[in-house]
Amino acid sequence: MRKPVVNIEEYRIQLKNYFLRLTPKIVIEELNELVEQFTVDKFSKKQMILKAGEHSDTVYFVYEGLVRIYYVKEDKEITNWFIKENMMFAATYSILTGEPNYSNYETLEDTYVLKVKYSVLESYYRKYHSLEHMGRKLIEAYYGAFMKKTFDVLFLSAEERYSLFVKDHMDLLNRVPLRYIASYLGITQETLSRLRAKH
Repeated sequence: MRKPVVNIEEYRIQLKNYFLRLTPKIVIEELNELVEQFTVDKFSKKQMILKAGEHSDTVYFVYEGLVRIYYVKEDKEITNWFIKENMMFAATYSILTGEPNYSNYETLEDTYVLKVKYSVLESYYRKYHSLEHMGRKLIEAYYGAFMKKTFDVLFLSAEERYSLFVKDHMDLLNRVPLRYIASYLGITQETLSRLRAKH
């Protein structure tokens, strides 16, 4: 049973710990000031947070729940990311270019987030050097994950991709419908079923 009362301070502690893992030497007082700018929001299961073609300038931190990021090609949904607890997400392309977002962001579970406008983040990057450093680490982490996913799809076999998914995201096997996992791995649902039977 989910807690009916939102404990924003608990959420902010979790967010602060996320930032501290990225940049352990950050100035705590400056980090506390930034974290205070984040507000709570809740999305119901199967709710669309952001649709392709829309603009977004919001950055989200998932405290509890699960979000699927996907795009549509030839009437087929292609899943390219799952965002779970202790992960951040944003329509990065839209934020950086001002162009419409090209992905859909949909919850797979009831999802609780902390959120802030990207312009607020930028103002704190300008205000404090330690937070500017943290911002760079955020981009590096995002880019590194993106490059790894691209490499996996291009160069690893279906079995290798599945093995990595199990190693890195074992918890998602019982939280995400198999068709979405198959799409994320770039394989058919039948191939995924065979791989699951082998492991």
